[in-house]
Amino acid sequence: MTAPNRTRVIVGALAFLIGGLQYVTLEAIAAAAWRDPVYSYTYNYISDLGAPGAEVVYLGRDIHSPLAAVMNTAFVLEGLLVALGAILLMVLLHGVARWAFVAFALLHAVGIVLVGFFPETVGGGLGVFHTGGAYLAIVFSNLLALTVGLSARRMALPAWFRVTSLALPVLGFASEAALFSGLGDGRLDGLWERGGVYSFTVFQILFGLVVLAGATRKPRRDRVSSGL
Repeated sequence: MTAPNRTRVIVGALAFLIGGLQYVTLEAIAAAAWRDPVYSYTYNYISDLGAPGAEVVYLGRDIHSPLAAVMNTAFVLEGLLVALGAILLMVLLHGVARWAFVAFALLHAVGIVLVGFFPETVGGGLGVFHTGGAYLAIVFSNLLALTVGLSARRMALPAWFRVTSLALPVLGFASEAALFSGLGDGRLDGLWERGGVYSFTVFQILFGLVVLAGATRKPRRDRVSSGL
């Protein structure tokens, strides 16, 4: 790998890694600030954390997120960082997989940025942007992970990561299916939704770490010449 490409890959890997880490961190901060009623990771939707304003009842759920702006910032940063990372890391893939990787990343980015800009409680018929954005973000993020899993061998990624990249989106889609099937009578909706979101979050953090490790590893020739 040439020096310019190595720098490009390192920055792209960091974008994926930081995107995932900031997302779960800011979500935890927003959730911790929500004390009355207590926020539930198994019952409440992630989007509940991004709904601003005074306490309201939305689709039967009591919603009051004091740090809604923090959660919405996490949504937007996630989209921007994944888009940046994919554009930089597209050099690692080839053919159709390369363009699928970039397209899925950009669709995910558009979706989750819409989620951040249009909270679930937005009025005036604008709620379609939130709902549509959520579908885009969840579906195409998992398809992105699946694309990497199918291309991981050609990308020279570790075998364990190839298996993980294929398993995570399968679990993600299964979790979303449980959500739409009403499994748990609504009491586990937050858990099922998170299954489809966190499947990608775990993937992007691992992807960033694995690619970063490969890009920063000293070439074999240099290790031999230095006596390592």
